[in-house]
Amino acid sequence: MLKKRLIINAFMSMTQMVVVGGTLFILYKFLLKNIGIEKFGIWSLVLATTSVLNIANLGLSASNLRFVAKYLARDDKEAVSSVIQTTSLTVGLLIGGILIVAYPFAGILLGSVMPATRLSEALTILPFAMLSLWLMVIGGIFQAGIDGYQRIDLSSVIAIIGALTNLVLCIFWVPIYGLIGLAYARVSQTFLQLLLNWIILKRLFPLLPLFPYRWDKKIFIEMLGYGVNFQLITFSVMLCDPVTKGLLTKFGGLSLTGLYEMASRMVIQLRGLIVAANGVLVPTIASLHERRKQDVLVLYKNTYRLLLYISIPYFSLIIALTPIISRIWVGHYEKIFVLFSIVLSIGWFLNTLIGPAYFSNLGVGEIKWNTIGHIIQVGLNALLGYWWGHLLGGNWVVIAWVVSLVAASLFILVAYHSRHDIPIVDLFPKDYIGIGIAGLTFIGFSFILYFLFADKLSSLFISTVLSLSIMVLPLWRHPLRPKLVYTMMSVIKGQ
Repeated sequence: MLKKRLIINAFMSMTQMVVVGGTLFILYKFLLKNIGIEKFGIWSLVLATTSVLNIANLGLSASNLRFVAKYLARDDKEAVSSVIQTTSLTVGLLIGGILIVAYPFAGILLGSVMPATRLSEALTILPFAMLSLWLMVIGGIFQAGIDGYQRIDLSSVIAIIGALTNLVLCIFWVPIYGLIGLAYARVSQTFLQLLLNWIILKRLFPLLPLFPYRWDKKIFIEMLGYGVNFQLITFSVMLCDPVTKGLLTKFGGLSLTGLYEMASRMVIQLRGLIVAANGVLVPTIASLHERRKQDVLVLYKNTYRLLLYISIPYFSLIIALTPIISRIWVGHYEKIFVLFSIVLSIGWFLNTLIGPAYFSNLGVGEIKWNTIGHIIQVGLNALLGYWWGHLLGGNWVVIAWVVSLVAASLFILVAYHSRHDIPIVDLFPKDYIGIGIAGLTFIGFSFILYFLFADKLSSLFISTVLSLSIMVLPLWRHPLRPKLVYTMMSVIKGQ
């Protein structure tokens, strides 16, 4: 039953990423045509700037997921109700107050990094960006409660509905209102998702009142210890995005920021197919840690090897297709977009491999290692980004971001293996060397095909996908393949 629930949750999480990624692909192409790359850069910068204020949630969103799973494993329904109500009340009031206080300072910060001629547009959409952040954070609390019930499939459906709603509203409102129409659509989406998350959560747990009203000091203190550590992680993640985009705008301009946003969003959404499947492990690990601790390490080892088996060909395909994606999405071969996509894909590939260790740390409560890794990341990103951007230009801001991402990822991964006496050589076992060589060969061959047949896009796409057959033999001969097939067949048959 546990295996079947994991598979269902993983499948729906991946479906969510496919649908959300597809809507973003359509939306971004639509926005480029209707508002242009510079206004798109403004929107991206404003959202990144306001996202930093999410630090005020004290990490309670993540705490909510873990503690709901924990108390459900103990069958303590009163505690579950207290967890959900306490977190939603705390975060809603705290974030709301801080957004009001921070509003004028956010405007000053935007003025320090963007051209004065564009500042008025940014200030116009700033209140809507802040309101959408407030709605999103509260909705995230409710979603974490659903995930704590290990019903990630339901929260995935809600995310899909939200993404489709945003796309439809943007198509209607952006041609009429311009940039402000994008802000209207964002607020509408986040409000709808908040409402749906609360309705579903209340159906899962009827003991909850119609509106949260009970605040439990004991529960709050218990969650705060876990949450503060996690919030350092959240703050680091939130800080990296506006710092990178701010430095990009300063040293490269709004157009460069817009291209980075497109490349980054593309890679992250595609990577999300794998990460979403890994994310379902958090409530599962939290539950196992309460009942069968010895199974946690076994789950880690199996998941890591599976992740490596999937990630090598997957990210090889992403990199190989970036020139074609540029032609379709941007409208022409944009070398900066392709460069950013390749560099980001390399960084996120290495970061993806820490998923089992990262989520295992979250599930068992040992998150200080994740925290240290993120502190390394944010420090290197700011230092190298300013240094390299000032000396070498905006492109190097992105390279600095990837270097900081890789350094933090390696720290978390090596630390996990060291703590649990797992040999470091297991990070890339010998039986994966063939798959790695095949991936590099496929990428090189695909780029040669592009520059030889760039004028025939349809033929080029078909030949590039067919060249993926380079990967087939090492994947087929790998010992993990029959085990994976057997597991999938067992789930399909309901065993």
